[in-house]
Amino acid sequence: MARAQKDTRPIADQNTSEAACTYAALILYEDNQEINAAKLAQIIKAANLRVEPIWTKVFEKALKGKKVGDLLHGNSGSAPAAQVATTAAPVAQQTKAPEAAKEVKKAEEPEEDVDMGGLFD
Repeated sequence: MARAQKDTRPIADQNTSEAACTYAALILYEDNQEINAAKLAQIIKAANLRVEPIWTKVFEKALKGKKVGDLLHGNSGSAPAAQVATTAAPVAQQTKAPEAAKEVKKAEEPEEDVDMGGLFD
């Protein structure tokens, strides 16, 4: 029997591992496949990369039961957090109104001519 060759590729650093898992998850999402550690590892191996197995497991757990499309489009926020943000916005606007008037006055000041050394002559 032939023995399987040992993988001698260096293990990718943290940033590369995270990026590889992210792209692999996006590939699986676009292909309407389940995102799991085995499939992530298969895609990463096909890309000629080697990552610690923990990364594929972390991504599997993080994305399990989530709608990746909602995460991509920003629809993953929870309702209570959104409600707090909309209630807090009018209060913040009331307290910043005098500051906003000062900023408008500053913005209306004329611009100074700056010598560009004949660049646009």
